[in-house]
Amino acid sequence: MRGLGRLGQATGNGGLGPLTPYHPPHIDALQEYNVNRAGQPEVIWQPLYDYLVYPMAGATQFTFFQRAVGSAAGVTYADTNMSIPGMLPRPQEFLVTGIQVYFKPGNAVSRAGLAAAVVPENINDINDIVFGNNFLKLFIGAKDYLIEAPIAKFPPVFGIGGIAAYMGQTTTADVNGRFTDYGKSAGRYYSITPVKIPANQNFNVSINFPAAIAASVAGTIGLILDGFLYRLSQ
Repeated sequence: MRGLGRLGQATGNGGLGPLTPYHPPHIDALQEYNVNRAGQPEVIWQPLYDYLVYPMAGATQFTFFQRAVGSAAGVTYADTNMSIPGMLPRPQEFLVTGIQVYFKPGNAVSRAGLAAAVVPENINDINDIVFGNNFLKLFIGAKDYLIEAPIAKFPPVFGIGGIAAYMGQTTTADVNGRFTDYGKSAGRYYSITPVKIPANQNFNVSINFPAAIAASVAGTIGLILDGFLYRLSQ
């Protein structure tokens, strides 16, 4: 954490420098990162996130950050880390630096069945929905700060590793055939020109589909705003 004289203005004599076993931080620099600084603001890396159900029938719009933890039955920190819907409470502010779009199909990753009949729905859902006809909008206050298409341009920086496909015989008589069905968008991390969301300022991110795109089964679609959260220390 970095100490701030005002929100967005650093204090002290710079950062801690390279943190290695051979370059311990000087004790005088630690105050800038102290969690106990009564009445003083601080800044931490704390992305904002919101995950919604992607229904089997699809939808023409998904609007994120419009609900808070506890605002409805079952909404927990696993779903969102918003404390109030649609804005940040005073004196919090947020500097957006990057965007990730998360999409998780609802089928099992590993499936078995008649090899010639079982369809890899997960990878098809990724292709149809994430790479389909859609666009993303970052809206703050009264105007858009980003419009981009498609959402495949916002790849998540996390996913399952170590994927391998495997299968038995390919005849319809082979009931032991199995395969791995997993995929996600990939590419360059989407950084944006930093933009600040002030306290008590309405904002949202929406993913829009001119025509709803159906999924094989219901899945999960999420939005992650990477950036720095400014708040009071304790």
